[in-house]
Order: sequence, then structure tokens, then C-alpha cells
Amino acid sequence: MKRYSIVLSSILIAACGGCSPDLSGINIGGGPIAWPDEAVGGAWVGTDSGGNQILALVTESGRLNWISLDTGEQGFGTVSVQWITTTIEYTLVAPWGFTLADGSTSATCGGVGHIVKRVSWHAPINCTTSLGGSIESLTDFTYDALYDRDSSLALIAGDYDDSGLVISVSANGEIFEQDPASGCVVNGQISIIDSQFNVYDVSITYSNCTGDEAVLNGAVFAGLGILDDTVVPETLIFGVTGVVGNETYSVVSALPRL
Repeated sequence: MKRYSIVLSSILIAACGGCSPDLSGINIGGGPIAWPDEAVGGAWVGTDSGGNQILALVTESGRLNWISLDTGEQGFGTVSVQWITTTIEYTLVAPWGFTLADGSTSATCGGVGHIVKRVSWHAPINCTTSLGGSIESLTDFTYDALYDRDSSLALIAGDYDDSGLVISVSANGEIFEQDPASGCVVNGQISIIDSQFNVYDVSITYSNCTGDEAVLNGAVFAGLGILDDTVVPETLIFGVTGVVGNETYSVVSALPRL
């Protein structure tokens, strides 16, 4: 995107107090302006109204995982863009074994925000929980240039520390982990979405679990991940969601490379 379009977007947002200005009636050369839509793809970092650190991973096509790095709650859904206006829709779920603040198991969330490509994203959100409760939040995101790193199976392959266990990613992206305590075996796959950007498709399946965790057997979780090479050791972060019993739950992991 050319520099002037970033400046123009910023000026217009400031001028109308964060609103989405209606420029449909403006004409240049006898015809209406064809304003290009801003891209929403990125790794977006911010703090919501509750003080929780949020990582929003968004693909170029608008697939969204809205991850609370503090609570483990996660939203999965989409973001669409019309010029600088974003329409956000996702389902919010808690980690397995937990509920949302009002005891509900999920919430339907949405909001209309404004974005400056690869710079900032103003994202107000309203949620209605499965018990009828209301959650309102505002996150002002900053774009993280980590998204601009290339992605590849060679970069992602290796062993990672999962709270003392070892989770391995093979050269073809296959995931494997086994927990001796619960018996749980995790198999999965990491795939490339777009090699120009550092967001990966992640899926994992549980099997062989015993005791309280036997309910996880057969559960499939899917979501997005990113490889953070700005820390030492570099860390694989992913957020996935899946159905256990009749409810959908979140799994959020930050795994340092071994």
C-alpha cells in the first residue's frame, strides 16, 4: 500500500472521531472514487478493556483467531473489510474445563472497527453469552511485523517444550506428543497458508487418554499459529478450538523451541 493511503486513512479517522466517513458522494473526474479496501491480514497485539493481552491472528482471506494470552479464552471467526471499516464476527469459548465469567460455555461476538493496513486496528466488541449475559470490550491493536516473516515447514520443524513434555513437529509438518501421566497422544498437522506470511494452519487430535481426560479422545482442534523469532528461544504460539462432548473449547499454547 502506498504511503499516502495510510496517511489519508489516519487523517480521516481522526477528523470524524473514529467514525467511518461516507465518501460515496465524492467524485473525481466525473465518477465516484473507487476506494480500495484495506487488508486485515496480520498478527495484531493489544490489551482489551479487562487488561488481558490479546493476540489476533488474521489470514489474508480474513480468517480470525482472537486469542487471550492471559485467560486462554479464544474467539474463532472472520473479519471482513470495506475500505477502512472492519466487520468482526466470532464465537468466544473458554479453555477445556473452564467457563466464561458468567458460567456460560460460549458467546457470540461481533463489532465494527477501523483499520490502517499493517499499522493499527480499532476493534470494539460486543458479546452475548449462551446464558444471555453481555460482554463489552475494546482493543486497540498494533500491527506486529512478525507477520511479515516467511513461513515454511523447514522453519517450523523441531522440538518444543510443552510444560515439560516434548511436542515434535516433523519436516513434513506432522505433530506428535505423548503425556505419560494421562496417556494422551496428540497427533496433528501444521500446514502453510501463504508462504509470504508467518501464520500457519494448525490441527491436533487427541487419543489414548485415560482418567478424567478420556473425554478428549477423538476430539479434533483446529486454528492458527505463528512462530515468534523475536524471543530466545523462538516460540511457537497457536490457538485452536474443538468440540469435547457437546461443547467447544479453546487450547492456547506458547511453546519454546528446545
